[in-house]
Order: sequence, then C-alpha cells, then structure tokens
Amino acid sequence: MKIVLADPPRKEAYYDNSYPNLGILYLISYLRKNSRIPLEVVYLEGAFSLVEHLKFIASENPDVYGLSFASITANLAYKTMNAVKKRFPDLMVICGGPEPTANWEEVFRKSKVDVCVLGEGEETIVDLIFALAKGSDLTQVDGLALRQADESIFLANKRVLIGELDDIPFPAWELIDLGNYVGMHINKAKPQTHMLVSRGCPFDCNFCSNPVWKLSKPWIRMRKPSNIAAEVQLLYDKGVREIYMTSDEFNVSEKWALDVCAAIKALGLKKLYFQCNLRADKVSGKLARAFSDINVWLIHLGIESGNQRTLDGVGKHITTEQIVRTCRLMRREGVKIFGFVMLFHAWEENGRLKWENSADVSNTLAFCHRLLASDLIQYMSWQVATPMIGSRLYRTAQKYGLIANKNITGVWAQNLLLPGVGQCELKRALRKGMLLKDYYLLKNGNINFSHLDRVWRNLKVLLGMPVG
Repeated sequence: MKIVLADPPRKEAYYDNSYPNLGILYLISYLRKNSRIPLEVVYLEGAFSLVEHLKFIASENPDVYGLSFASITANLAYKTMNAVKKRFPDLMVICGGPEPTANWEEVFRKSKVDVCVLGEGEETIVDLIFALAKGSDLTQVDGLALRQADESIFLANKRVLIGELDDIPFPAWELIDLGNYVGMHINKAKPQTHMLVSRGCPFDCNFCSNPVWKLSKPWIRMRKPSNIAAEVQLLYDKGVREIYMTSDEFNVSEKWALDVCAAIKALGLKKLYFQCNLRADKVSGKLARAFSDINVWLIHLGIESGNQRTLDGVGKHITTEQIVRTCRLMRREGVKIFGFVMLFHAWEENGRLKWENSADVSNTLAFCHRLLASDLIQYMSWQVATPMIGSRLYRTAQKYGLIANKNITGVWAQNLLLPGVGQCELKRALRKGMLLKDYYLLKNGNINFSHLDRVWRNLKVLLGMPVG
C-alpha cells in the first residue's frame, strides 16, 4: 500500500514555512516501525502550487492521501482536499491535525474528505491503514470521524494517548532537506529546525487551543532527557546548528528541565544553540545558569498582558512581578527573551463578560516598553487575541456573540467584537505595538532575512494596507 501524507500547497496562500511538519514526520516513522502490512509512505511538502500538488499525487498514484493542517490553513486545506477528490474521486482522502480535531464537523461540511483523524495520530493511522488494507469496518477504529455511504458522519471512540513518548521513533528526518525551510524569524545560527520535547500542557489559559493533546488525559507528557539528547545528537550530525526545543512550556517541571540541560551538556557539542518556551512562575537562577551552559540564547516568554486583572481573568496564573523577576534572572546569565503579548483580551468572570479596553492595551504597551528599554526583554510579538476553535475564549465569544468572522483570518483582523473597540482603534494599537517591537528587533539583531515575506506583511500593516 502507498500513502501520501501532505501539507497544504503553500504557493496558493501565505503561511509560514519555518519548519517541516513534525506531525507528519512522526506519523511516517511510526508507520514504518509498527505497520502490520507492507507499505510505502511519501511526504508531500508544502512548497508547491495546487496544480503541482495534484501532479505529484498523480505521479505517485497512492492508495491513501492524507492532509495535515491547522486553523490558519483550513480554507486552503478545504480547497486542496476538494480538488484532490475531484481529480481522484476513488482515492481515500484523510486529514488530521489541530483543525480536524477541534472542528471536524466543519471539515466535513466544507470538504469531501472521507476520514478525520482526531487527536494524537500515530496509533490511529496504523490501525486505519491496516483496516483499509483488510477491508475491515472503519467504525471499529478508535480516534476517527468518518463519512459513511449515506453522507452521515460516524464518530468513533476516543483514542487513548500514547503513554510513553519515548516509544515513538524520532521523526523521519532523513526525508527532509532543511535548506527548504527558513527557520525562525530570529535565530543565532543556521541551519535551524525544531524538535518536540513534550506534548501537551497542564494549564488551561482561555486563549489557548490545544485540541490534539487535550482530547484526553494526561494533559502533559515529557520525553526522557536521554531520548531528547539522542535526537539532538542526530540533528547535530545532520548539520543543524540551532534547535527550537518545542513545548508549550519547557519548565513545567524544573527538575526535568535541568535534567534535559544536563543530558545535552554531556554531549559536548560545539557551536550549537537553542531556543525554548517558558512560563514566568517556574524559573530559578539555577535553571537560567543551566540554559546559559548549553547555549539556550533565547527563551519565548508568555507575557500576554501588562494588566494583572487580565492575567488573572484569562487563567494565566502568573503575576507581572514574576515576569520581571524571570527577565532579570535570564539577563544575569546572558539569555535573551522574546515576549509573547496579546491585546484586547476577553474572558468570562462570575457569569459576566470582561474585556480589555484601549486604556488596558496602552498599559500593556507601556509595560513592554519599560521591559524593552531596560533590556529585560529584547524582542516581542504584538497580536490581537483571537478566538481559536477549541479554546475557552472561543466558547466565550460564541456565548456573547463576539465573533466577527467565522473564518479566523489571523492576528491583524478584528476577530472579537468587543464593546467600545472598533476596527480603527484596534489598528492604531497594532501599529503602536508593531513600531515598538520592530524598533527593538532592528536594534537587537539576529534577524533571519529569509523571512522577508513576514517583514513585508508587517510593513503593510504599519502602512494600513490589506495583507490578504
């Protein structure tokens, strides 16, 4: 059996090409290890037009075609799957990823897909491919939603999460030419890529949509430090010189984080740099020193807001004092900080809608300005709070009629219709924040100029031009 697993064709619509799709690479390696039938799996990467995408499928003549996508590429994914189904009507079309998991009913309405894989996909796709090969009843495969002959949708039992992440083979890195990917828009060395060190998050911030890992419990699973170090060595041998250790937050457990740093330090690799995500409430001087020891040069810190009432309201469970303390600890060890910031948050409190007004947003901007001017953070993002499907914010927005557009269009759009906050007001706040962040980006350097498309889109926002 031959399977093509694909990303949406990026030439049809803008989306980031920083890294290869780890979800697909994990599926391929897991299928190769655990399939009960002979098979060939091909990765169709995203750097193509739809015409080229279809031509590739025709040349491979697969038995199964699968597409992985998130909310930001959902419309392109629907267009792609419909085109595939029109050109190859007898081809089994499956899909998976954050959007199909959180919004499978919409996926079936807007596309001709046959099957949605819900949640963590490795074991599900093994069972699905075996059932297809044997002609078995797909309704017996856990973790699926599937279109039946009468066009009704059958929802199977939930799939139990894989208990031990180290049982999953490393992603199929041998399939990837890292030269086809540009890496992060800020980096220290090239080539750069990412690796997944944990799955999930034990917290529940209202703006976060994490449907794949939160479909069932446990909400957080971490790889063993020795397993992480072995993949770091593999990537280093492949020529990689900077790695984004991807996790929702690297310091859920300080002991685990320290053990990971120690395992990487023991490798003795030269001129290898790292980035990772942190929470502000679980940072010590010991962890900051451990980061410095292994060349973690940049951490991504969820600041979100400069208003304590907002941090409390959205369920972040941190304080502005903890944010400042963490920044000081990192600066002492020479570790730079990229702050994630959002404006115009909304949440429900005691059965009532609460939200940020322009004064709150100005306070957050002033807070970030102080951090940047004091060199406590060096970079920041500045984005509009967006009701992503699967998040508590989305459910709140639905309840209070706040969703401006069912098709979420990205960080520059007004996706929440907040009382007293208009599009012009939102655009003004965006421009102020973007001028600040871009000034310090230029000042602090380490810019990856392969992201000229991102620079151009930011410039258009600053100039008030449509970004498409």
